[in-house]
Amino acid sequence: MTRKKLSRRTFAIGLLAAGVCEAATPIIDLNARKLPLINSGSNSNFFPNSAKKNFGDLDSLYFDPEPELSGATDKFLNYNENSFYRPQKRFSLNLRNANTSETYSYRIKSAFFDNELNYDVLDYFFRDWRENKTIQMDRGVIKNFLKICEALLGADRELAVDVTSGYRTQKTNEKLRQNSSRVAKNSMHLVGRAIDFKVKNRSIGNLEKVAKKLTPGGLGVYSGFIHIDTGPHRRWKT
Repeated sequence: MTRKKLSRRTFAIGLLAAGVCEAATPIIDLNARKLPLINSGSNSNFFPNSAKKNFGDLDSLYFDPEPELSGATDKFLNYNENSFYRPQKRFSLNLRNANTSETYSYRIKSAFFDNELNYDVLDYFFRDWRENKTIQMDRGVIKNFLKICEALLGADRELAVDVTSGYRTQKTNEKLRQNSSRVAKNSMHLVGRAIDFKVKNRSIGNLEKVAKKLTPGGLGVYSGFIHIDTGPHRRWKT
């Protein structure tokens, strides 16, 4: 009788555990059918207080020769731009930090969007990875970024995006300026109002065409990525 009772208990616990695991998807995916919400892959420094990448390794850095703004970037904090965004489609956005290979996958839903977007995680994803420091990213630049991504979906239900630069500390920006005099002293990256990125399987020309329509602020086009910001309206290419 003792063995039978233990076997029944074990069987019941097994059923409950299986149910919990199934309910936990997509956070836990035992069959690897779905991407996790956060996946640091082979790089373990997605989370705070982890090891920093070598600051002196400039070969792996992406940076853009952004046009210099007259005066401090703070003067543009009240720039009036349309940052409203309500997604029309349900899709998966698979983000990858091109410098660290960290990934973040988010399933965008067409309803109750503002209540579901995890800005804290995005703030950390767009952090200055060289110093491992974050800032509250401008919500307008994030929403403009998402507008562009949705517009590029076409018939697809997911999009893979490489982010090359988000927030930069003053120290990082000065280090980049030492490497290139064309890096802006008053970059919009310094106040978390700029994002540099490219979309896999989409040409830079197509990305530029869509971004022109959906970026009321700054738009820079480069050979391998684009820069968007919520500063004054301006356009440039290199």
